[in-house]
Order: sequence, then C-alpha cells, then structure tokens
Amino acid sequence: MLLGPTPGVGAGEPTEQLRSDIDELYRSVNAPAAAPGQGGAPPRAIVDRMFDWSAMAESSLRGYWPERTPGERAEFTRLFSDLFARAYLSRINLVDARTFQYLGDITVGERGTVKTKVLTKRGSAIDVEYLVRATPARRWHVQDVRVEMISLVDNYRAQFDAIISRASYEELVKRLRAAVK
Repeated sequence: MLLGPTPGVGAGEPTEQLRSDIDELYRSVNAPAAAPGQGGAPPRAIVDRMFDWSAMAESSLRGYWPERTPGERAEFTRLFSDLFARAYLSRINLVDARTFQYLGDITVGERGTVKTKVLTKRGSAIDVEYLVRATPARRWHVQDVRVEMISLVDNYRAQFDAIISRASYEELVKRLRAAVK
C-alpha cells in the first residue's frame, strides 16, 4: 500500500518498524467499525506503542523536569501524551497514505532518524523525520518528530516555557487538563 524506500538509501530496522506501525495506524483509522474483539489495535494504542511519552514529556519540560515530583511527572506525561496523540491522530486524514514515502534511516548506536516524505491530499510534499531510540528489546520508539526541520517537541517546549515563565507550572498543567478533556 505504501511506497518503499528510495533506491540506494538504507532502510533498516527503524524504518521497517515505523513503516509497520504507520501502516497499521492508517488501516486502523480508516477501517470500518469492527465488532468488539475484531480488527486491529485502536489508533491510540498504536501511537502509544510508537512514541516514548516519558522521554518526550521530559524533553518538553527540560529544565523544569527535575523540579517535579514523581506524581507530577506521571501526570504531566499523561497530559502531554494525550495532547500530542490527539494532534498527531487529527492530522492523519490530511495525508494521502498511498503516497507516504520511506526514504531510509540513519542509526548511530541506539539512536536513529527515519526520513519520510508525506504528500498531503492537496498535493504538497512535506519532509518528516522521526527521531527514534532503541529499547533494550530492540523496539524503536519515537522521541521527536521534525516536520520540515522543525521539532515538535521543541515547539511544545517553547510554548510550555512561555506559560511557566509568565504564570507557573501549575497554570501549564491547568491548561493541559482543559485541552485534553
């Protein structure tokens, strides 16, 4: 269904895993409602498997993370994952899955970057890179997504920093709770 890697570019384990996850995600989002217990995993379960929410949440708070209690960290990670997953899943329908291109990956040790090109239904091409890290079990988890060289985690960090600087961490959490209701 989706195009393979460009000839001459390496498509290693991270690319193949991401391709499998994204293929399953598109099938899940576009599948007719199945009877309970039938069909694949729900979209949220797939993105939960794809993304390293703890690493992303910590990175989005950067310097404020060490100040948080374990309970605050857990709540923030849940709120961040809800916000990010909602945004990611809401954009799936803007992309033409049939033209999603996997351009290969670059890995150094346990870290890697999977390069893709996404074509929107309007015909625009968008470069998207998934920054991944391997677990000890060799499952690659996404720790950031760069769209046209702009880090989504850095974007969230800038927004969170602004809210915390102007108000407080508690205000940020209050806004996140309201956003994910």
